[in-house]
Amino acid sequence: MGARLGQHFLKDPVVRGRILAAARIQRGDSVVEIGPGRGFLTRELLRLSDLTAVEMDERLAESLRLELGAESGLRLIASDFLKVEPAALGRPPLKFVANLPYSVATPILQRILSWDCWSSAVLMFQKEVALRITAGPGSRDYGLLTLSAAIKAEAELVAAAPAESFSPKPKVESAVVLLRRRAAPLVRPEREDGFFRVARAAFSQRRKTVLHPLCGGLGIGRETALAALERCGIPSRARAEEIPLEGFLKLADILGRPG
Repeated sequence: MGARLGQHFLKDPVVRGRILAAARIQRGDSVVEIGPGRGFLTRELLRLSDLTAVEMDERLAESLRLELGAESGLRLIASDFLKVEPAALGRPPLKFVANLPYSVATPILQRILSWDCWSSAVLMFQKEVALRITAGPGSRDYGLLTLSAAIKAEAELVAAAPAESFSPKPKVESAVVLLRRRAAPLVRPEREDGFFRVARAAFSQRRKTVLHPLCGGLGIGRETALAALERCGIPSRARAEEIPLEGFLKLADILGRPG
């Protein structure tokens, strides 16, 4: 995944050290690096464990293959990660490590979250995206991306990465997020559509109190929405960004059921 996809190659050993510390890799772990690029992180990962690396840019993949060789323990897949099936990546549970291209970072995150074959992921994002993933209630960064990660994993901001940490130097700051997969998702797969239907309605008009967007987005009456909010202990004057994950889980249980 080259710079044409928004990839900026990590060159900062301090940030690399923080990524490795957060990953907590042990010998025998099934580690997957997404977009190894020039191998700055790859070489250190190989010191800790055998590694599967998925690189879309065939020239970069071939360069790494020639430089590191088969005896290094590196297994290279020259492909778009968004097209790779989890069975091709190694023995579960997988540990993902990646400096993600900005342009495809969120789709890659959502793909990982949709799988049940992993235990942790240490991923580099544009700082604004990292803040949205790890935000808490009351923050302007708190929203649908926060909830989509939170129902599948616990997310923690572990390191900042200034623009000077990369080559070529990006115009934005970056940050590293650690995600630990939950043993079981907080929303069952068959209930996800209902959960996000409620969440999308609530966040559809962020500046308004949640009552009005719930009514409009779900096509329900004011009294129905008020009763649901009361049952969940959510003030009718609350805005969506003030409602904790537990509140959305309760609201979806009441308002997200089909029919």
